[in-house]
Amino acid sequence: MSDIALEFNKTTKEYDASILDGDFKRCDDLESAVIISLFTWARASADEVSENAPRYGWFGDKIDQDSTDAIGSKLYLLKREKITEQSMMRAKEYIEQSLAWMIEDNVASEVSATVERNPNDVNRIDALVVITRGDR
Repeated sequence: MSDIALEFNKTTKEYDASILDGDFKRCDDLESAVIISLFTWARASADEVSENAPRYGWFGDKIDQDSTDAIGSKLYLLKREKITEQSMMRAKEYIEQSLAWMIEDNVASEVSATVERNPNDVNRIDALVVITRGDR
């Protein structure tokens, strides 16, 4: 299956659709799916946000009330938090939750994340995500 390729712009620090010869550039790898899974906002539960605060998330996740499918991650909930062992553990959990669909849909046999504080920027957490493809 072919996806629209997404590219990272180092100047603006954003991902955007890649254009080639006046049309969307296509790709057949997992990169676009991982970017969407990690960097779009999953709907937060009521107990994860302050009262009356927006819960965000993609409205399409609520169309089928019985579905457990959800797009995105909850990494955005950590934006204003201090970096602590607990917040780093939640970042790892949010990353692995957002990519769990890959195991459920047999795209990967394993997904794991390692999270650490950036040694050069105390206000940043770095994550390494390993996706193991193949038969389960």
